[in-house]
Amino acid sequence: MDNLQAARQFLSLCCNLSEDAFSLSTNMWQTKSYSKGEKYNKCGRICRTSSFILNGYFRTYKVDPDGEQRNVFLHPPGQTLVSFVSFVQQIPCDYDIEAITDAEIISISYDDLQRLYKSSIEWEKVGRLFAEYAYKLVEDRFLGYYDLSPEERYLKLIDDAPEIFNVVTLKDISSFLGIEFQSLCRIRKRVSERKS
Repeated sequence: MDNLQAARQFLSLCCNLSEDAFSLSTNMWQTKSYSKGEKYNKCGRICRTSSFILNGYFRTYKVDPDGEQRNVFLHPPGQTLVSFVSFVQQIPCDYDIEAITDAEIISISYDDLQRLYKSSIEWEKVGRLFAEYAYKLVEDRFLGYYDLSPEERYLKLIDDAPEIFNVVTLKDISSFLGIEFQSLCRIRKRVSERKS
């Protein structure tokens, strides 16, 4: 599947966008590769693109007052990548988004999306449905893990994204789960022993 086809398929599934409506955007998409550690969007900058991850992983993180980086999201291939509030309101972002593996995305700019919204009722609907999709991701992330014990959070991540343990460092996973690194190591050992 080519890169443009991946974006079309996502928008078709997520937002029920027709092939004809998508064809209005075909010359607006840009593919970009990222090296591990490269920023997609930096804290304090305005997010100017909305993207889909073709391959690789990204993380969204905030730096706490002690200078510790706290992962808020881990973004796998096939997921959207955008600093949503910054993008929609065109205001500076208050967190960083960074590639944690080599990665590739396909993006559309804010200005191009605004043109599409004005030119097509279907694209206007995409904006609303995409906002609902982004809200659901945030809600699933926070409410899905909120009242779980550390071990339950670890087991949920295994169920939701087992491949993540093959490509993302345990340090990033422990930060994402809100578990101290040493505690995560003990949990992994305990779970592994139970399975043996």
